[in-house]
Amino acid sequence: MHSLLAPIISHIEAIIEHGGYIALFLVTILEGVPALGQFVPGHTIVILSGFLAKLGVLNIYIIVPLIVLGALGGDCIAYYCGKRFGFMLLSKFGKYFFITDEKIEKVRGLINKHAGKTTILGRFSPVTRPLAPFIVGASGIPFKKFLPLDLIGVLIWTSLSLGVGYIFGASYHTVAGLLGKFIVIGIILAILIVMAYRFINKQFHIFAKYELITLIANLAGLFLFFKTVQDALSDNAFMADLDVWINFFFSTHVTAAWLTFMNIITNIFSPEMIAGAGIMATIYFLYKKSWRYGVITLTSVGGGFVLNGIMKALFVRARPETAFIVETGYSFPSGHAVAAAIFFTLVIYIFARKIQSTVWRELFVVGCVALALLVGFSRIYLGVHWFSDVVAGIGFGVFWTTLMILSVRYVGLFITKVREVKRG
Repeated sequence: MHSLLAPIISHIEAIIEHGGYIALFLVTILEGVPALGQFVPGHTIVILSGFLAKLGVLNIYIIVPLIVLGALGGDCIAYYCGKRFGFMLLSKFGKYFFITDEKIEKVRGLINKHAGKTTILGRFSPVTRPLAPFIVGASGIPFKKFLPLDLIGVLIWTSLSLGVGYIFGASYHTVAGLLGKFIVIGIILAILIVMAYRFINKQFHIFAKYELITLIANLAGLFLFFKTVQDALSDNAFMADLDVWINFFFSTHVTAAWLTFMNIITNIFSPEMIAGAGIMATIYFLYKKSWRYGVITLTSVGGGFVLNGIMKALFVRARPETAFIVETGYSFPSGHAVAAAIFFTLVIYIFARKIQSTVWRELFVVGCVALALLVGFSRIYLGVHWFSDVVAGIGFGVFWTTLMILSVRYVGLFITKVREVKRG
C-alpha cells in the first residue's frame, strides 16, 4: 500500500511545484481586479504557499517576488480601470458582482479621509482589497502617489501572510508526528472549508441557518475519513487490531437468520441499487425543474462512486478471508458504506426540512442514520469488509455529499441572484 501511494504523492508534489508558481502569480493578479477579486481566495492561497514553502514544495525566494509583482500588477490594473472609467463602471456593472453602493461609499469615504492609510491597509480587508485601488484611480489621486503607498501595503501584506503559513509549516512535522500526516491534511482541509464558508456567507449572506448543520456534518465526515486513513496506513495501529477482533467475533457468532437478514439489507442498499435510485431521482428533479436537488444528487452519487473506485485502487486492501458471501475487488473503503452514507444524507437533506413536527423530523433523521449504519454493519457481519472499511466509507460519504450540498447551494444562489439583477 505504501509503495503504491508514494509515487502518487510525489507526482502531486511535482504538479504543485511546477504549476503552483503560475497559479500563485495569476491568483494574486486577479484578486486585485475589481469585481472579480472578491471571488478569488488570494489571501488563503498566499498563506498556503508560505506553508508549502516551509515544507520545501515551493521556493520561498521565488514566491515572494511573484506575489509582490502579481499583487502590485493587479492593483495597477484596478487603478487604471478606475482612472479610465470612473465610478460609472462600478455603478453599471457592480450589481452583477454583488458590489453594493454601500460598499462603494464606504471605501470612497475612507479614501477621501485617509487616502494613504486606506491604500496601504486596504489590502488587509476582503471588502476593500478588490475595490480600493479602483476607487483611488477613480478619485483622481496621482499614480506617483498611489504606487509607493500600494507597494508598502503589498510588501507588508505579503510578509505577514507568508509568515502565517511559514510558521504553521514550521510546526507541521512536529504536529504530524504526533497526530499523523493524514490527520493534519484533514485539519488543513477543514480550516480551508470553514474559511470558504465564512467568506462566502460574509460576502453574500446566502447560507441558511440549517446549512451550518451541513457544515458541521461535513467536518465530522472529513475527520472520520482522514482519521481512518491515517490509522489504515500506520504500523501497529489500534484499528487494525480492532478490525481483526471484530471480524473474528462475528465469524464465530453468526446465525442463519441474521445472515439472511443482513444479506437482504446488503442487496437492497447495494451501490448498484443506490446508483439506479440516484439516476432516477436526478431525472425526476430535472424534469420538475428542481435544478439544485438534481445537480446535488448527480454530483454526490456520481462523484462519490468514482472517487470510491479510485481510492480502492490506491489502497489495494485485501478483504477478510472469512466472508460468508462471494465478493470481488478491494476492500477499503466499503462501497456499500459510501453509497449508504451518500443516499441517506441526501434523503435527510431533501426531506427532513419538509416535516413540520419536530418530533417526527428527529425520528426521521434518527431512522435514516440507523439504516445507514445498518448497511455498514451488514458488510461487517457478512465478513466482506473490515470495520475500518465501513468507518472510512461512512465518513467519506457524509463528507462528499455535504460538500456537494454546500458547493451547489453557493453556485445555484449566485446564478439566481445574477438573474434577479438582470431582471431588475
